[in-house]
Amino acid sequence: MIYDKLFEFDESGVPLPQLAEKVDISADNKSFTIKLRDGLKFSDGTPITSDDVIQSLTRWASRDQTGQLLRARTKDLVKIDDNTLRIDLTESFDVPSALAGITGNPAFIMPKRVASLPPTEALTDTVGSGPYQFDFSTWKPGQMRVYTKNSYYIPRDEAASFYAGRKEAVMDRIEFSYVPDPNTAMASMLTGKQDIWLDPPMANAVALRNNPNLKVVKGYSLQGLFVINHVVPPFDNVKAKQALTYLIDQKEINAIAVGDPEFWHACYAFLTCSGTYGNESVYDGHRGPANVEKAKELFNEAGYDGQPVVILDPTDWPEAHARALYLAQQLREIGVKVDLQAMDWGTLTSRRTSKEPADKGGWNLFPNVMEGQPASSPLTHLMLASSCEKAWFGWPCDKQIEDLRASFIRTVDIDEKKKIADELQARASAYLPFVMTGEYNVVMSYGLNIEGFIPSAPEPFFWNVRRKSQ
Repeated sequence: MIYDKLFEFDESGVPLPQLAEKVDISADNKSFTIKLRDGLKFSDGTPITSDDVIQSLTRWASRDQTGQLLRARTKDLVKIDDNTLRIDLTESFDVPSALAGITGNPAFIMPKRVASLPPTEALTDTVGSGPYQFDFSTWKPGQMRVYTKNSYYIPRDEAASFYAGRKEAVMDRIEFSYVPDPNTAMASMLTGKQDIWLDPPMANAVALRNNPNLKVVKGYSLQGLFVINHVVPPFDNVKAKQALTYLIDQKEINAIAVGDPEFWHACYAFLTCSGTYGNESVYDGHRGPANVEKAKELFNEAGYDGQPVVILDPTDWPEAHARALYLAQQLREIGVKVDLQAMDWGTLTSRRTSKEPADKGGWNLFPNVMEGQPASSPLTHLMLASSCEKAWFGWPCDKQIEDLRASFIRTVDIDEKKKIADELQARASAYLPFVMTGEYNVVMSYGLNIEGFIPSAPEPFFWNVRRKSQ
């Protein structure tokens, strides 16, 4: 809402210039000269310059998985003039796609003074480059966030296409409300107090289908998974991780967690079943109904010592909560002690940073998802990256996966990329950086009078959204 990027993905997944006016790419794909659009300003009215961009990319590259891959290949990041910069690389890399990424820590452009703060420090200065600005004065944590139009923002002239093209702040004010009780949220939708409901529980969505003033549609796709802590027992042993796959029946867990089969399907492709590089046939692990006897055998072979397995359970996320309950019960079935710790998602995001033993404030497992679009590529799948201490929470560590990801990134030929992606997914099925639980679409509900909202966007956005009366 408050930041823009140099490039954004269009509806075909092509990265297009956004804050950038154009990019000149060398023949060897190792040098990228990026020129900014003229007249760009931050929400405080100050100009956006190449100094701001360079510092913003430096901060991003220290935080984001894709950014770290780019930084490792960057020979030089230089200012040409106030509106132009150049990125020189040691090997070929798809820079526009990396800078257009929508998950993790996106390559947002912020003022140099903000981007110069320590990357681990929470930001309180929210002056940004995007179509909206954050209203601190009305912020009620856990209740409501308010965004107001950034009058200095200059939209592109091109037609909007997914995240790319024209971003117009049609609404002067947009409110994000946190309504934990689904029945209260449903009443707000039925009475028109709220315009859009992101991911309502299936029971409420079914009830809303009967209202002639509302749409209930498939939203963006998600790859369901369990995040595994690879640095503490028992899942530092691959056999314990394999045991998890024998405990999960994807049809069973999705019937419980998601419900309506129209919204989910089983999938054993680490790069998603609908993506360009996804391939279920190379998956060499267990699939189909659970096999508790095999799971029990593998846990014993892993040397399980009877210590409780700590599962972080986000009770304010119904689908993930259901998956946590399911796996906890499956583990109990094979004699594993389970410590199912209930918490809200905000608490979980703090807790997941701990590398302490599970019985000393750490953790072993928690349910999560990857958005379908970024999950479909080795470049942007955060949880597939297995770069040890630099990896996402859970810290998977596998040189073969990282070598294959590096080969994928260097390669330009699409057929060769697919070959590498197959090898990577085969290796992932043996190492198991995470355990898949199938794929599903979130449910979206919004008023028939709402135009410009795109339910399929992996990270929902609200520029270009308008009411028909407007």
